[in-house]
This record gives sequence, structure tokens and C-alpha cells, in this order.
Amino acid sequence: MFDLLIKNGTVIDGTGEARFTADVAITGEKIAAIEPHIPVEEARQVIDAQGLVVAPGFIDIHSHSDTYFLRDDRGESRIYQGVTTELAGQCGSTIYPCPPEHMKRIRGFADAAVRDYASASFGEFLEKVQRDGKKMGTNLVPLIGHGALRCGVMGYEDRPATKEELEEMKRLLDEDMAHGVWGLSLGLGYTPGVSSDQEELCALGEVVARYHGIITSHMRDQGLGTPRSLEEMYEINRRTGAHVHIAHFKASGRAAWGKAPEFVDNVRKAQKDGIHVTVDLYPYLAASSGITNSFPKWTIQGGKEKAVAILQDPEKRGEIIRQLEERFSTKEDGEGLYVVTTEGRYPPADGKNIWQLSQELELSMAETIAQVTVETQAQATCISFAMCQEDVDYMLSQKDFAIGSDGVSLPLAPEENEGKPHPRNFGTFPCFLRLAREKGFCTLEEAVHRITGLSARIIGLKDRGILRPGMQADITVFDGEKVTDKATYENPFQKPEGIHHVFMAGQAALLHGEQTDARLGRFLLKKQGFSGEYSISLDKK
Repeated sequence: MFDLLIKNGTVIDGTGEARFTADVAITGEKIAAIEPHIPVEEARQVIDAQGLVVAPGFIDIHSHSDTYFLRDDRGESRIYQGVTTELAGQCGSTIYPCPPEHMKRIRGFADAAVRDYASASFGEFLEKVQRDGKKMGTNLVPLIGHGALRCGVMGYEDRPATKEELEEMKRLLDEDMAHGVWGLSLGLGYTPGVSSDQEELCALGEVVARYHGIITSHMRDQGLGTPRSLEEMYEINRRTGAHVHIAHFKASGRAAWGKAPEFVDNVRKAQKDGIHVTVDLYPYLAASSGITNSFPKWTIQGGKEKAVAILQDPEKRGEIIRQLEERFSTKEDGEGLYVVTTEGRYPPADGKNIWQLSQELELSMAETIAQVTVETQAQATCISFAMCQEDVDYMLSQKDFAIGSDGVSLPLAPEENEGKPHPRNFGTFPCFLRLAREKGFCTLEEAVHRITGLSARIIGLKDRGILRPGMQADITVFDGEKVTDKATYENPFQKPEGIHHVFMAGQAALLHGEQTDARLGRFLLKKQGFSGEYSISLDKK
């Protein structure tokens, strides 16, 4: 007797191969059978999927949800998109590891809301989570943030690591890789990662390579300097063999618009030359980050506080202002940078673009950015319209580029959020499926592959991402003709349409378009021997 039978659906199995009509039977946590006709009498529960696509649960290959379940275990913005698994701890940012004698550093690196969970290792973090009986809505595949690693060992020192410091970073990384973490994430456009050099990255790459892990990278420059930034990643692979992965690939900044074909060709040539490099991107024209992401990189080497200090120094302030004036010289430039929230630090800026705010303050746009930065101590979250449609479309047309949200797990109620977050948090995967349908980037089979099987293969997940008997029963059932995003920049708090059911390990997380009370997420850890993964229950022991 099967526990669940999904009848009459169109199976798109995540491999990219042609769809077919079949029934999918589940026993326990696994797919038990996929056959043309399975009698309903053989199952305890039956879901009719007539006219719907039955696919693997969607995998978000670039997520920042790693600690959001500590505040809200529903994971609404993920589940309603059909996401079941997230590769988290991206862009160099985690709240572990750290030498025990320097825990003050990692607590300062963590957001205030989760500071008590900052830990000396991933293992210690997991123990705290289990101790407190925390639950989560999706599976999390953990990475170690290079920024956290460097901060714990060196603080925000703007210099190369000493031999002793590098050995300590390698030791901490090795300990967590042995515990089942999947790799290392780089945030080379952020502090303190911006202060690292090639030798440091390659030394850490050697550790990741020993465990057949992955190195994901928010590159040092995502605009005109992209070729140089890509070369830095390729060199890690050349010298260590570690798999390098380019996160949220883009041609960022007006000066780089039109260069997507050149940047893609750069990756293609590297792959042809034997570099193990893979790519993800999101289907939006805007990025989202802190306000200092608009600053020249030299201003944050040593910490975001350095940028604030420079702005408060009359003798040094002028150079930042001059460079900001170059970047924000037109009304269009200012309208392209929107302040999501200052979290109460400077309410006049909340929900306004820089041009609008500059008019209210009667300041230049550069001076307006400087004022917001000082008033918030560089803690303002912004949305930046940095890409052009032609470049985004060109990159979306690359059939081996996976799709990631660069988002987080958020509640859908506006009053439970700060400001208006980027719509990618609520709509990335339905958005991509809609664009593939409307613009013809790829077939529906190929689109599903890029958010399931391809992502699983890039990460190294062995038991999910495709539908096969014996695989984990993480399944998303959706309407292939109608699935669409509804979230906008003006109103991001809208559920996608067309996602009908989501199952995780054979249990319903979303049923008939509504989230259930079940919190089915687990940490997926990498097995020793590199042959697959195992999961850690969050049930309190």
C-alpha cells in the first residue's frame, strides 16, 4: 500500500527530457513508483493532478535563508513558489565558524536578531538549533561564509592573512567540511572578503577540493571588471581543482550594459579549456544589498564603518563624494537606487529612491547617499536597478545556467516585514517559468531542469532534483500554462499563481494552494566519502 498517489499528472522529471503522463506513488519519504496507471485502491491518499505538471521540488541554488527560520519557521515566500531546498550561507555570510576566543567578532558579524546563535562551528550552531526545538519550512544545504571565517580569525583587518591566520582559517573550514558542510561561499564585493587575495582563496580552495565541495562566489566586480573577477575564480580551480560557481551572474552598471555576450563567452572558453565553473542568475533587472554596495570598494576595506568614518572626516570625505557624483549624475541614476528600509535608523529615507529623497533634502544625490549612510551607520538596505533587459534575457537564454533567487525566506504579511523587499524573495521561480513560456528562452522541460536537476547536479545532491523511484519525494505540482509571479517592486507581498501542491519527504507542505501546518525542513549534510547526503532532523532530543 502506497502512502500517497499523485494521479493523472504530466511528469517533467527534472532531467530536461520530454514530459510524459504517469502516476507517481510515494511510500514513506521516497518515490516508490512512476507508472502509466496505478490503481487508486493501492494508496491511502490520492491527489488528482489532471492538467498539472508533476516535477521535482524546486531548488534555490542561491539563498540567504540560512538564519531566517530562527525568526519565522513558515518559510512562506519559499513554499508558495514551490521551493523545497535552498543552498544557503551565500556571499561570504554565515554566523559561524570562529575561534572560541574571538566569539565577540562573529556575534558582531551576525544580525542582532540571531546573535545568540553565532557559533564557533557549524556543529555548535546545529546543536543550538536542536536544543531550542527550532523548525523550518524548507531544506537547507549549508555553506561556510568566507567573510565569517576571515572576520572570526582576523576581524576586519585590511591586509593579507599571515601564515598563522591562514592555517587557522583552513582548520576551521576543514572542521566544518568534515561535519557535512557543502563548501565555501565568497563575498568578494563585501567586507571583510574584499581584503583577501588570490593566495588566501586558493589555500581555502584546497580544503574544499579535498571534500569535493563547491566554492560559490559573489565576485569582486560584476561590471566592467567581470573578466578580471572571473579569472580570479578560474585560478582557484586551476591551482586546487575545486569546483567554482559564479553566483547571480550579471552585467552590472550602465557602463557594462551590452556586455552579457562577452561575459558568457568568457565562461564558455574557460569551460572548454577544462575549468570546472558553473553559473546561476536571477530573472530581474535589480539587485538588492546594503547602501555601501554603491560605494567604491576601497571605502569598505576594513569594514563598512570605515566608509562612515571617511564621510565624517572633512579632509577625506571629498573623494567619496566625487566618485558618488560620477555614478549618480542623472535623475535616472538616482531613481535606480531605492531604500527598502533603514530599520528605524533614518525613517525619512524609507521607501524612497535617492532622486526623490535628494529633492526633499535639497542635497545632491551623492550627499543624500552620504547622509543616509552616516545616519544609519551603513545599515540601510537598498534595491539597485543595475542591469538592462537585453543582458538579463541573454543570460537567461543560456540553458546550462541555473536559477537562484538571491533572496530569503520571508512572511507574506506586509506588517511582518521591514519596508518593501525585492520581489525576487516572493517570485523568482514562477517568474522564470513565466518568462521561459512567454519569451521562449527554453522549453518547459528545460526550465524545470534549471530549477531542479541542474541545480542538484551543480551542488552535488544525489537523492533529489529528479523524479525516479528511490529518490526523495520532494515534489512540486503546478500549472505549466498559468504559473506566474505576482510580486512587484511596489507590492512584493503577493503569492505566485499556479503552484498547487508541494510535498517534502512525502508529506504535504502546500496542499491545494495553501500552506499546511507541517514544518518539514531539514539540514542536508554532505556524506563522508562524497557519495551523497544525509539529513538532520530538527526535532528536539
